[in-house]
Amino acid sequence: MQIDYTSRDYEALRADLVRLINQRTNFNWDAEDESDFGAVLLDAFAYMGDIMSYYLDRVANETGVDTAVKTETLLKFAELYGYKPSGPTPAELLVTFLNNGDVNVTLPAGTQVMAPLTTGNYSEVYFETVEAIIALQPGQSISVLTREGKTVNTDRPDLISPTTYKPLPVSVGTSDGSSAQEFDLFDTGIVDNSLVVYVGQGTAFTPWTYVESLADSSPRDLVFTTRLNADGTTTVIFGDGVNGLIPQANQLISALYKVSIGIAGNIFADKIEEVTFIPGNGDPEVLSLIGVSNGSAAVGGADADSGPQLRKKIKGAIISKKRAITLADFEYLANTVAQVGRTKAIGAVYTNITLYMQPQDDGTVTPGIVNSVATNSWTEIKNRVENYLDDKIPVGTTVTVQAPTYVPVYLTLAVTISNSYKQSAVKLNISKALLNAGGLFSYENSEFGKTITMSSVISTVALIPGVEDVTLVKFNTTNAASVGTISLSAGQLGYLLPTNLVFNLTGGIA
Repeated sequence: MQIDYTSRDYEALRADLVRLINQRTNFNWDAEDESDFGAVLLDAFAYMGDIMSYYLDRVANETGVDTAVKTETLLKFAELYGYKPSGPTPAELLVTFLNNGDVNVTLPAGTQVMAPLTTGNYSEVYFETVEAIIALQPGQSISVLTREGKTVNTDRPDLISPTTYKPLPVSVGTSDGSSAQEFDLFDTGIVDNSLVVYVGQGTAFTPWTYVESLADSSPRDLVFTTRLNADGTTTVIFGDGVNGLIPQANQLISALYKVSIGIAGNIFADKIEEVTFIPGNGDPEVLSLIGVSNGSAAVGGADADSGPQLRKKIKGAIISKKRAITLADFEYLANTVAQVGRTKAIGAVYTNITLYMQPQDDGTVTPGIVNSVATNSWTEIKNRVENYLDDKIPVGTTVTVQAPTYVPVYLTLAVTISNSYKQSAVKLNISKALLNAGGLFSYENSEFGKTITMSSVISTVALIPGVEDVTLVKFNTTNAASVGTISLSAGQLGYLLPTNLVFNLTGGIA
C-alpha cells in the first residue's frame, strides 16, 4: 500500500494516512479525536509531508528557465548562457542653464542638477550634462542635453578631491593576490557602461577595462567583468592569471560609476531646481549663480530587466548560440544587448536584413521615439546592437537597425452596464484592462506586426464585472467610422492613448 503520488498537500496526505491506517489495522479509527496522541502524530507527519512536497516542487521549478521563481536562479542561468542582464536606462532631459552672475561661467560635462520627487521610492533625481558649456556669458542661457544618473561620491564633500574637485573612486577592497577575486559594489541601479575600476594607488593607479567575459582575455590583460546579484548590487570579478591578469597583492581596488533610478527618472516639465555639483569647480558661489529649468519632460528612462524579460532573453541566448543564421537568430542576439526591449528581423535574402528595435519600457506609449524622432538613447542602443552583431552574422550580410513605427489605435466602445454597478467604476476597470500594465494594449502585450482582433478586445472588456454587453463602434488606425481587425506590418507597433478610448455607456448607476 502506498500514498497516492498526487497527494501533495496537508489535507490529501492526512486523508491517505488515515485510509492506510484503517486498512492495515482493520479498525475504524477516529482520527479527529484531539485527545488521541496518534492523531497528533498523524498531523505532524502530514504537515512534514506538505513541507517536503513544497520544497521538492520548488527544487524542480528552479531547474528550468520558464518555471524558475527566484531571481537568483534566473541570474545564474543568464551567467551560464552568456547573457549580461540589462541595468536601468537613464532618462534624457533638455535642461536650460542661465548665468545670473557678472562673469563668464564654464560648466564641464558631468555638471549635475537635481529635481525633488514626491512620489515613489525616491526623494530626488539627478541629471548630469553630456557636453560642456563653454564661457556662458552673464545674462545668457543655453539648453543642453542631460542624462539621468548620479556619479557616486558627488554628494560626499569628504570624498571630493581638494585639488581637482572631482569625486574620488569608491574603495571596494584590497587585492590578496589570489585568482578570480570578487569585490562587491553595494549601490543598486548601476548604469551599464558607466563602471570604471581602478587598481593601485599613487603612480600604480590604473583603470582596468571591462569585458563581457574573461574567457577571451590573455594572462596579461588588465580586465575585469561583472555579475549582477539578486539584490540589485554588482560584483566585480578579476581574472585568474590565465584569462585576465590577477591584481597584485595589497593593491587597492576602487571604482567610479553612475547610479540611475530608471523609469522614475522620467520627470515632468518645470521640475529641475538647482545645480548640485560642478566637476573641477569648488566655488560654492558659482552654484548659486547658475539658474536651471526644464521646459519639457524627461523621456526614455526604463527599469532593469524584469523576470519575464530575463526569461525571454536567456532563452534567446540559448537558442542563438552567438551566431545568426535564421531571422529568429538575429532577433535573439539583438535582444541580449543591454536595454533592448524587443526586436523583429525581416529580409528576403540573407545578405540584407532589416532589424526593427524597440527599447525597454520607459512608461510612454512610444518608447525610443519622441515627436516622431528617435531619442539619443535609442541611437546609442542601436549602435551597441550593430557592434554586437558585427562578428556574429554571415560574411557579406548587412544589418540595418531601424526604429519602430508607432501606429495609433482608435477605439470606441458601446457598453451596457448592470443596474447594480456604477458607470464610473466599470469604465475605470475597462480602461485598466486595456491600458495598464498587463493590459491588452500594454507594453508587455505589444509585438511587432501584431494582428489585433476585434474578439480580443470584446473578450477583454466582457470579463470586467458589471459589463452585460459590449459592442465595438470604432476600431481602426485611421480614426474612421469603421470596425475591423487591425493588421500591422513587420516594423509597426500599435498603441492606444486614453484620449483615443471613447465610451458610450448605458445602464448602471450614473
